[in-house]
Amino acid sequence: MKKRLLRRYFKLLGKLAHAYINKHSPQVIGINGSVGKTSCRMIVYQTLQQFLPNKKIYTSPKNFNGELGLSLSIFQIEKREPNIFCFISTLTKLIWKRFFGSKPYDIILLEYGIDRPGEMDFLLTIAKPHIGIFTAIDSVHSEQFGNPAEIAREEVKMLKNTLEIGFLNANDVYAIQLKKLLEIDYLSYQTEGNDINADITFKDEKFFVSDFKGWLGVQFHLRIKEKKYSIQTNILGKANYGYIGLGLAIAGILDYKYARAEARAENPILRNGSQEELKLNYTLQPGRLSVFRWRENSVIIDSTYNASPLSVKKIINTAHNIKMQLFPQRKIILVLWDMRELGDLTEREHRMIATYVSQVADRVVLVGKYMTDYLADELEKVGYDKSKVEKFYNANIAGKHIQNMLKAPGDEYLIVCKWSQNTIFLEEAVKHLLLNPEDQKELTRQSDWRLSKKNKFLG
Repeated sequence: MKKRLLRRYFKLLGKLAHAYINKHSPQVIGINGSVGKTSCRMIVYQTLQQFLPNKKIYTSPKNFNGELGLSLSIFQIEKREPNIFCFISTLTKLIWKRFFGSKPYDIILLEYGIDRPGEMDFLLTIAKPHIGIFTAIDSVHSEQFGNPAEIAREEVKMLKNTLEIGFLNANDVYAIQLKKLLEIDYLSYQTEGNDINADITFKDEKFFVSDFKGWLGVQFHLRIKEKKYSIQTNILGKANYGYIGLGLAIAGILDYKYARAEARAENPILRNGSQEELKLNYTLQPGRLSVFRWRENSVIIDSTYNASPLSVKKIINTAHNIKMQLFPQRKIILVLWDMRELGDLTEREHRMIATYVSQVADRVVLVGKYMTDYLADELEKVGYDKSKVEKFYNANIAGKHIQNMLKAPGDEYLIVCKWSQNTIFLEEAVKHLLLNPEDQKELTRQSDWRLSKKNKFLG
C-alpha cells in the first residue's frame, strides 16, 4: 500500500515537472551511466558557469536523481525529508511553481540515475535531454539488475532518446556499442588517457603542489577535435579530465547556438582553442577525490562517497601516479571498506581488485565483511604479505588504529580511502586523522540527519 502511494506521488510530481519543462523550454543536459554521473554533472556545470556567464544555469547541489530526485531538481527543491509533512509541503510548492513561477534557468543539468528496471522509461516521460552524456557501466546495481549488461540495456535508453547530440565514453565498451543505435550526432571522449581514437582526448598528466583549494593541482593537455588547450586545475583523476573536456565542448556548442539565435559574438576561447592556457578552479563535492593534510605529515586522498570496482581501480591508479610524481618516498596505505549493490557478483568483484591493490599498496586496512572475507583471502593467494593486511568491522576502531600507525617514527604515508554508502561510515574514521579540524565539514555525509544516524549505528 505504501509503495503504491509513493509511486502515485512520484508520478504526480513527474507530470508537474514535465509541464514545467515544456512551459519554460530550457536546454536540458542529461547525464547517466552507473558510475561517475555526479562528478561529471558538477564539473560540466561549473565549466558552463565559467564560460557562459550570461546564462542562468542550474543543477541540484544535492545528489538528487531517480524518480523523485529528477522532479525535485527541475523545480530547484534542494531539501527533502522522508515524512508526510515534507511530502505535502513539496507538492504545494511544485503546484505553485508550475502555474505561477517565472523562467528559472536557461540551462539545466539533470542526473538520470536509476536503480531498478523500467525506471529510465519514467524519467524520460519527465524530460528528454537535448544533450546526453553517457559515463560508464560497472557492476554497481547488479543486485537490482542482475549483471552489467542488463544495467546497460536500461541506461542506454537516455542516449537513444536524446534530442540533439550525445557524448559517448570511448573507454567504455557499452558506450561504444551505442554508436550504431543513435540517430543523432555524437562525440566520443576518453576517461583513461589511452591513445585511442576519440574526439576529446587528454595527455601529459603532471601533478604539482598548488595554491588551489585542496592543495594539489594537475596540469594536462586537452584536445577537442582540432582545438587544443593547456589546462591547470584542482580536479584530480583521469575521468575528471575527460569531464572537463565535455564541459568545454558543450560550452562551445551552446555558445555557438546562442550566438546565432541572439546575433552576438561567440566566445573567442571556445571558438579558437589554439593552445589556450586555462586555469580552472572547481568546488569539489565531498568524498570525491579530495586531498587533505593528515596528522604526522601524511596526505589523504578522500574518495569516500561511494565505491564500485571501476572507481576503486581508478583511485588506486591516481594514487600511484601522485606518489610517483610527487612523493616517491612515501608509502601507500589503502583503506577499503565493502563495495555494495553488487548482488551475485559481490565475491568475484572483491577478489578481482586484489591485483590492483597488491601492486600499489604498502599496507592495506580492510573494513567490513566482504573486504575481510574475499579481498583479504585473494591478496594472500596472489602472494601479498598477509602481515601487511589488517581487518576491522568498525569505522572508529579502524580510524584509531590508523592514527596509532601514523605515530610510528620513520615513515610518511599517502593514505587512500574508498568505500560505499549504507551502514559504511568510514568518513568518521577520517576525522581522527585530519590535521586541520575545520576540514571535517569537507567530508561526505555531514548533515545533522546523517550524523544522528551514524552516531546511533557506531555507538
